[in-house]
Amino acid sequence: MNDIQHIIEEVKQRNDIVDIISSYIQVKSAGSNYKALCPFHSEKTPSFIISPQKQMYKCFGCGEGGDVINFIMKIENLDFIEALEFLANKAGIEFYKGKMDDKAKEIIIKKQKLYKIHLDSARYFFNALFQNKNEGYKYLINRGLNDKTIKYFGLGYAYSNWDDLTKYLLSKGYKESELLESGLVLEKKDKSGYIDRFRSRIIFPIFDVRGNVIGFGGRVLGNLLPKYLNSPETIIFNKRYNLYGLNFAKKYIEDETLIIVEGYMDLIGLFQFGIKNVVASLGTALTKEQGKLIKRYAKKVIMAYDSDEAGTKATLKGMNILNEIGLDVKILRLDEAKDPDEYIRKKGVDLFKQHLNESVSFVQFKIDILKKDYNLNNVQEKLDFTKKVSQILKQIKSPIEVEHYANKISKETGISVNAIVNEVYGKYSNLRKFKENKIKKIEKIEIEKNGVQIAEKQLIKIFLSNKDLRDLILLKLSIDDFMLEESREIINYIIKSKDLDIITIDKLKNINISEDFINEILSINIDNIDLNSLLDGTIKILKRNSLKLKIDNLISRQHKLQQKKINDKNINASEVDRELLDIAMEIIQLEKELKDIL
Repeated sequence: MNDIQHIIEEVKQRNDIVDIISSYIQVKSAGSNYKALCPFHSEKTPSFIISPQKQMYKCFGCGEGGDVINFIMKIENLDFIEALEFLANKAGIEFYKGKMDDKAKEIIIKKQKLYKIHLDSARYFFNALFQNKNEGYKYLINRGLNDKTIKYFGLGYAYSNWDDLTKYLLSKGYKESELLESGLVLEKKDKSGYIDRFRSRIIFPIFDVRGNVIGFGGRVLGNLLPKYLNSPETIIFNKRYNLYGLNFAKKYIEDETLIIVEGYMDLIGLFQFGIKNVVASLGTALTKEQGKLIKRYAKKVIMAYDSDEAGTKATLKGMNILNEIGLDVKILRLDEAKDPDEYIRKKGVDLFKQHLNESVSFVQFKIDILKKDYNLNNVQEKLDFTKKVSQILKQIKSPIEVEHYANKISKETGISVNAIVNEVYGKYSNLRKFKENKIKKIEKIEIEKNGVQIAEKQLIKIFLSNKDLRDLILLKLSIDDFMLEESREIINYIIKSKDLDIITIDKLKNINISEDFINEILSINIDNIDLNSLLDGTIKILKRNSLKLKIDNLISRQHKLQQKKINDKNINASEVDRELLDIAMEIIQLEKELKDIL
């Protein structure tokens, strides 16, 4: 089993357990974890817990639990190898079930060899840094790092000679072909020998989330270009799927938040100052795969990229990716310094933390960037700016958030909130039409409400008279999906009396159900009706109504929070913004569920 262990670990790393499980069942956030109704036994109260950090699930009702492979084995009724193959295919990983053929064994052996080459190289670079306290060591000390930090991150140094590492690795018994495959060694253009990829550079070992050395980053000390050089992609290293420092940061995540920076030194500098929930994007544009990796460990991200033009562009692109995959994104603004490392050394950790707490939403960041291109004292530029902002606000789904930003822009430009909202929503923001639509909506709600009550009472009649269908209904609906208090009381009683085949009306009188309601149930005739067809329709009606009510309640909560934020000057605005974003994401999820039912 040792040969296949690396494949197992890679499969688990590339298949986030929350993503996999949520493709089968509905999951909801519960603090740092997620919860759901267990798919392996019938229950009304969620007892199925998923831990993104541990990449494990556990049902405290039936006892089922395990990792992502165990879940697929259970849900798809597969054996271990079949489940492994299923997940490998999903992640685009080569896998050969049954007895591993020669090609599969060769890949595993190559990976194991590359891990070892990289570990030996990391030790070589590390020793080179400390042996002579050379220019690499002096550079790091001058940048403010101490020995403890340097050793913690395993930093090293590559000599300026052409082939020092090559000679060392060959002396360890590695083959030239293996060294070429590692990317640490290059063949000379004239084919006369081999040279080191990294020369005269500070070396930053890159670890995967399990702590294996999978590549290196090198910062030049002389005039060589490029300034930073990373290992090439190999069968163990792909920048798209890895984040520098995540193996360290995952132990220090605070408030479900990760800070993401651009460079190695930014991360290490912050770490030395005690800010340890930090990762870096390996000198490349942030990818969707990196975002998903972050989502395993955190729900919130603060982007702390450089404040120069390139950093701003990278921030704009990265925050859109993170927002799309459902992360709460804020942007750290440090106008007084180029990057986080420079700022924290000049201004200190307390001011840096204050800026972290004042990080702005990604919408506000877009508006702030846009504002730099316009002179708001010029009437035409002010109009153009407001129109551009309105285009940004059109991307926001929550009317409460639109109103919040419209108020801010109105104060800055002197243009009325109504005019800005009109620009965002067009004809739909007209007050008269809004009132007309509201009246129509109320009438429609009353009609729907009556229809839901009729459907609900029909369902109660089925509940009382048919035990088999009763069990089926309880699998598809929860008590919260019923609108009427009497219905919920009856269902509670039925659940407690699950052994009874038929529940008579007389028994209901014992639970204080009104006679009028009982008579209404008695008057419903379900004889000569296709119950399966009726059941399917009524369940959909109740589920739709339940989801609509939840959405309405969330929108109402959004509005109250927004008003509180406007009226209460002592409130923590950043906390409210986070809560508003959480509510917005929940509304989006519920609207998706509603759309699937319609």
